[in-house]
Amino acid sequence: MGETEGLKTSVDATEVEPESSGIDTTIQWPQWPRAVSGEQRARLRKSPALGEILIAQNLLTPDRLQEAIEQQRQSRKRIGLILIDMGFASPDTILDALSAQLGVPPTRVNSYTITPEAIPCLSEKIARRYAAVPMLKTGSALVVATANPLDLKALDDLRFAAGCKIQTMVGLENEIQAALDKYYGNRFGLREEEESGTVVVDLPGPQLDLNDELAQKSATSIVDRIIARAVADRTSDVHLEPTKHALRVRFRIDGAFHEVANLLPALAPAVAARLKVLSCMDIAVHRVPQDGRFSATVNGRGLDIRASTYPTIWGEKTVLRLLDRTALQLSLSSLMTGKTADAFGGLIRRPEGMILVTGPTGSGKTSTLYAGITELAELGKNVTTIEDPVEYWLPGVNQGQTNLKAGFTFARGLRAILRQDPDVIMVGEIRDPETLETAVEAALTGHMVLSTMHTNNSVATLTRMLEMGIEPYVLTSAVTGVLAQRLVRRVCEKCKQPTPIPENLKPAFGGNLPKTVYRGTGCPDCRGIGYRGRTGIYELLTMDQQVRRLLYAKASEDEIQSAASDQGMATLREQALELVREGTTTLDEVIRVFQDLGSPQAGQAGRSKPRTRRASRTSARLERPV
Repeated sequence: MGETEGLKTSVDATEVEPESSGIDTTIQWPQWPRAVSGEQRARLRKSPALGEILIAQNLLTPDRLQEAIEQQRQSRKRIGLILIDMGFASPDTILDALSAQLGVPPTRVNSYTITPEAIPCLSEKIARRYAAVPMLKTGSALVVATANPLDLKALDDLRFAAGCKIQTMVGLENEIQAALDKYYGNRFGLREEEESGTVVVDLPGPQLDLNDELAQKSATSIVDRIIARAVADRTSDVHLEPTKHALRVRFRIDGAFHEVANLLPALAPAVAARLKVLSCMDIAVHRVPQDGRFSATVNGRGLDIRASTYPTIWGEKTVLRLLDRTALQLSLSSLMTGKTADAFGGLIRRPEGMILVTGPTGSGKTSTLYAGITELAELGKNVTTIEDPVEYWLPGVNQGQTNLKAGFTFARGLRAILRQDPDVIMVGEIRDPETLETAVEAALTGHMVLSTMHTNNSVATLTRMLEMGIEPYVLTSAVTGVLAQRLVRRVCEKCKQPTPIPENLKPAFGGNLPKTVYRGTGCPDCRGIGYRGRTGIYELLTMDQQVRRLLYAKASEDEIQSAASDQGMATLREQALELVREGTTTLDEVIRVFQDLGSPQAGQAGRSKPRTRRASRTSARLERPV
């Protein structure tokens, strides 16, 4: 769609010849006064509301309007955007109705080619304050798209800032915000209330003086803005990646990557040096990786930020892990519910044994362990940890951190903890047979040991321990339970819409197809992603008599999995599909987490697995004394 298609003009217009800016058509522009007169304001007050206009034109039903009004009371958004988000009206329909209501021509900002000469007419601060996008500069007039074209104060300030007449057009607020982010220098898209917030970095020592004072000031501003935007977007990791032509900034939000900016490549060294100074790294070292951490406060929210650098062919890549102390969930009830929460809570309250939490990196294993040991510390137990690194500082918990350069490994730290009279021991991760053997010995000698492993499910954890040299009789005596977990993104409640189930995915639900499944269409609340927040899914395997007998018989993973399912264990895939039925997440998200959802074997996910003939033969074999 070109300029003439993207702009709808009124009948009362005069022809204006555009300047030589690559536009080969003549556009009709209305003659707008400097400000809206009192008569026009009075006529606006007498004009019908937007919903009444749509109902009068048979474009909206009263029931749908009332539903949108109820939604507006919760979200405080403009009624036009709510009608679009709910699918009750198209953007063009809303714009035509707004034009009839306000007496101002409409435009689709995202369909119009904004001329480069128009952007410098308004500063970024003024354009964002009044949500006004300069569209075209014609002679002594500047055409501006805004969501509120009859704001007298805004019109006067825009005229004064531009130094010329202002001709207004009405546009959609979300399209205007997207155009401001695209054409102005604030690449991080901070809203006004976010940009006005403060970022206070807790420096461990005096700042080092960089050679280029201007670059240092730019780097400081860029780092502050990146951190402020990351907090506003609920980002867990910030990636600053130097390339040949740009410094790419990417955020990991709810487990998925999103590119947010491309900065000038000349800024990369100064930004990396700024982060090194904050993290107590050596700014003179560029050829080896470094690690550090620092603290910051963003709008009153305390953050612990872990920084790491990695040398690439285009410079040093920097990754920031943002740990929000205020967002840490320190209770199991906030993480899991139902039978799984009751069973896991009972396991960690036992006086001895070993509990393993498994899953890939970023699946929330540490958060689950922190919630568990915090509850145990509140009961008055002596809780000691050995971690790499310590992510959050927990009250009432003795936390230790490995130091490979000093020879302080997991195994050595665990042996030292045993001499500290502990009740509960948390080992950050079991990576080698020595650590596993020491942890098993601690569990067998009257301690509760909590740790993590990187396996795909709970049954695979038991197999991994056998492969690492633990005998079956020792394993069954030490381990009391294994919790496998994943994190799936929640569909945004503000923009979720019903969607049909693809035919190839219907078998995954078995015979219990949900009536409706949802997907997120993207809205300002979720930053256009369609998801907001994450929730956990859990698979808890308890060491009962049947599982012990199968381990003694060296049964396969499939046989143990089948026996556990017969005892009522819900698998990760089953729980994920249950969240789809409830409307909490989407099929696309479950496919992202479980790549084989559309395979024929996935059809068993919606129901309990029947015992196979092979499992029956194993059960018959187990009837004989072991």
